[in-house]
Amino acid sequence: MQERNSIVITGTPGVGKTTASKLMADQYGFKLIELNRLAKEIGVSEKDEERDSWVINPRRIRAALRKILTDGATGFLIEGHFADLVPEMFVKKAIVLRTNPIVLQERLRQRGYSEEKIKENVEAELVDSCLISAIEAFGEERVVEADTTELEANTLVNVLRDIIDGKNGMPPGSINWMVKLEAEGKLQQLLH
Repeated sequence: MQERNSIVITGTPGVGKTTASKLMADQYGFKLIELNRLAKEIGVSEKDEERDSWVINPRRIRAALRKILTDGATGFLIEGHFADLVPEMFVKKAIVLRTNPIVLQERLRQRGYSEEKIKENVEAELVDSCLISAIEAFGEERVVEADTTELEANTLVNVLRDIIDGKNGMPPGSINWMVKLEAEGKLQQLLH
């Protein structure tokens, strides 16, 4: 049986996965695979100008990952919002980074995202899109959540290290932005 040699870091754009993953790789010696970069390197992504997003070839991404992850190495950290394409047989743990959708909305505006892309990503965060994809891909027992809303990058790295070491992490379903924002009277501002 193939050794589970990978930790997956996923979440919607803007939750901190790229920054934290790079720091994790530098500080702890993980071999980092950035899924967006991999898709561009193997030539399986193209720009969908209408949706202002990249289109990937899932079959080719899976095949490339399978080849990389079966080379006998260990300690892979795989980062990206389409992490459900990682073959499940390699995944030890999937960490879904979550950010309060109101904070996420502002982060994406600061990055220059179009209002349509901001709305799409905020809605994805609100309805647990990446969490659901991770559970479907890797099973609930290997998925944990981490709230990054108020964490600086170095603090997030410490939280991720603890999760990887089994000392921390919230089980799937711990974060419910709809309930939280409804209780705060802020849900409606995101839904119009």
